[in-house]
Amino acid sequence: MIQSKPSLAENWRWLALILITLLITVTFVQMTLGFMVPLALAAITGGMAQPMNRKIVAFVGGRRNTGSLITLLTLMFVVIAPLFALIILAISQASALVDNVSNFASTLSTDPATYTLPSWVPFDVNLEDIRQKVTERMGTILQAVARFFVASVGQVTVGAASFFLSLFVYFYALFFFLQFETPIMVQVLRYTGLRHETQAKLHERIVSVSRATIKGTLSIAFIQGALGGISFWVAGIEGAAFWSVVMMVAAVLPGLGAPVVIFIGAAYLAFEGAYVAAAGLALWAGLVVSTIDNVLRPILVGRDAKLHDVMILISTLGGLSLFGASGLVLGPVLAGLFVTIWQTLAEAVGNTEALEGEDEA
Repeated sequence: MIQSKPSLAENWRWLALILITLLITVTFVQMTLGFMVPLALAAITGGMAQPMNRKIVAFVGGRRNTGSLITLLTLMFVVIAPLFALIILAISQASALVDNVSNFASTLSTDPATYTLPSWVPFDVNLEDIRQKVTERMGTILQAVARFFVASVGQVTVGAASFFLSLFVYFYALFFFLQFETPIMVQVLRYTGLRHETQAKLHERIVSVSRATIKGTLSIAFIQGALGGISFWVAGIEGAAFWSVVMMVAAVLPGLGAPVVIFIGAAYLAFEGAYVAAAGLALWAGLVVSTIDNVLRPILVGRDAKLHDVMILISTLGGLSLFGASGLVLGPVLAGLFVTIWQTLAEAVGNTEALEGEDEA
C-alpha cells in the first residue's frame, strides 16, 4: 500500500505547532527558572519518600491527603528542623568568630610582639628578622578570612526572603508530589519520548544516586560533623557548632573528610601549648571519626551510587558552585544521569553497528 506524502499545509501545521511549543516552553521555563531547584529537590525527596508514604497512607485507610501530610510533617520535624537549628547556631557562632579573627588580625598589625611562638619551635630565633613581614602577612590573610565570613553572613541575610520563598515552594510541591500514585519523575520522563527501558534506567539512576547521596554520604557527614563538633566543644575550641558544619561539608567531599579539620584543630591546640587536648583530639579523629566512614559507608551506601570517586568529587564541587547547598544532592544526581544517558547512547550505537554487521553478513 502506497502511503501518501504529507501535504504542504500539514507540514506548515506541524512547523507552527513546534514553534508555538518551543515559544511557550522557553517562556514558561524562563518564568519558573528560579523555582526549578526546589521543584527538583521536591521531586527527588518525593521519590525517595514514596515507600514510607505508602505505608502511612495504608495505615490511615488509603487517604492520600492525610498520609501525605503526615509524611511531610515527619520529614520536616525529624530531618529538616534539626538541620536548620544547627545551621542557625553555626551562623551565630561564625559571627563571633569573625569578631575574634578581626581583633586578632588587628593585634598582629599593631603590636606583633605580643604574639610569640612557643618555646618548642626550634627555628624561632631565625624568625626574629622576618617576624614583622610574617605577622603583617598573617594579619592580611586573617582580615581577608574575616571579610569572607562577613560577606557570607551578609548574603544569607540578604537572600533570606528568596530562601524562605523557595522553601515554601519545596514543601508545597512535595506535599502534592507525595500524593501521586506514579512518582513525578516517572511522569516527567514519559514526555521525553525515550524508550521505556531508557526511562526506567534514568529513573532508577536518579533514585539510586539520591539514596546514596542522602542516606549514605549526607548521613555519614552529619554523624562525623556532630562527633567532630562535640570533640571541639570538649577541647575548648570556640565555635564548635560552626566547625561542625564545616566538617559536614568536608566529609561530603571525597579525599578531604572531617578528620582533616579535626587534625587542624589538634595542631592549633598543640601550637597553643594544650598538648594533652591536642593528642586526645588527634586520637579521636584517627580512631573514631575516621572509622565511622569505613564502617557505615558500605552499609548505608553499598553499590547504590555506582559513580567513581572522581566523578562524585567534581560533580559535588560543580553542584555547590552552580546550585549552592542544593548542589550536594543535585550535582551527583546530574552526574549519574550524565553517565547513564551516555551509556545508553553507547549501547544503542553498539546495537546498531551489530545489526548492520549481521545484515552485511
